[in-house]
Formats: sequence, C-alpha cells, structure tokens
Amino acid sequence: MNEKELLKALEQDARREYAAIIEEAGKEADAILKAAAEEANGLRQKEFEKAKRSIELQKVGMLANARLYAKEFILKERQLAINKVLDMAYNRLEDLRHDKDYPNILKRLFKEAADKWQIYMGDTKAEVIVSKKDIAILADLNNASGFEFIPYQTENMPPGIVIMSKDKKYKMVNTLDSRLEKAKAELVSTIDKILFSEIPKS
Repeated sequence: MNEKELLKALEQDARREYAAIIEEAGKEADAILKAAAEEANGLRQKEFEKAKRSIELQKVGMLANARLYAKEFILKERQLAINKVLDMAYNRLEDLRHDKDYPNILKRLFKEAADKWQIYMGDTKAEVIVSKKDIAILADLNNASGFEFIPYQTENMPPGIVIMSKDKKYKMVNTLDSRLEKAKAELVSTIDKILFSEIPKS
C-alpha cells in the first residue's frame, strides 16, 4: 500500500467510525423512547408527557455524549495518522543516504551551516560533527574549510552535520531531521487538511 492509499484508508476508517457512533446512539435513544411510550400507555396523559420530556432529555444527553466520543476518536485518529506520515517522512530522509544526489545534499547542508557560523560566530574555532557513514563525502573540504571534521561514532546520527565550538558551548545543527522539525507545524497542518477537511464538525 502506497502513502496515498494509506492516507485514504485512514480517512475512510475515521469517517465510518464517526457515522457509526452517531447512528448507534440515535438508535438506542429512539428505542428507549419507544419503550417508554409503550409503557406509558397505562399512565395518565400528564404523567406520560412528563416521562416523554425526561426521555427526550436523555436522548439529547446520549447524542451529546456520542458526539463527544466521536470527536475524541477523530482527534486520536488524526494524531495516529499524522505520526504515521511523519515516521514515513523521517524514514525517507534516512533513505536519502543511498540517493545518488546525497553527496551534494550533504555538502550543501555543510555550506549553509558554515556560512551561518561565520556570520554569527566569526573566527571561533569549531568542529564539524558528521556521521561516520558520511565523513568520506566531506573529506575534500576538511582542510579548505578551516573546520576540524569529527566522525560521530554511533549509528543513529541523521543525515547532515553539526557544528560545535571547541568548548562545547555553542552548537549549530543542520541535519535533514532538524529541517523537517522546523517545518513540522506547517507539515502537520497540511496533513490535517488533506485527511480530515471534510469530516463533520458536529
């Protein structure tokens, strides 16, 4: 199943669950009202009307509770869908290491961070921390850049680089993950609109 089909399936599941909750609550409330009406046939009209009003209030309450539950369900489904899409996005970023254009992407990430470092930090001595998987890609920049390149030894550093002052007080992160994190709010809003823009509000 591709991403588009997955998102469509999540949307359809959420819509079906929402409609089923409201429909079931309506049926239960109508059944209670019908049973009460039948039982009240032997009561005086005044008492029947009183009972009817009470049941109507119960029906309103049940429907309100059902709507509340449905909204909570939709919010939960939204978060699950958004998390799934974000997980897929982070996995895609990691897969970029195998792309033929990745060396150019990594060098561009380094250049952006190095330029900002020089603007804000001037000649402050710094190290460039890069995944040991990627250190060879930047080998030709090691001497020319004025930075010392340090391989990050564990396997979990995302694609990109980190520039850190020698005293460890200042750090500039420019990884694909950090860039996605900066765009996360806008991305979440876009995902939300795509998946749930037509779900009923009430």
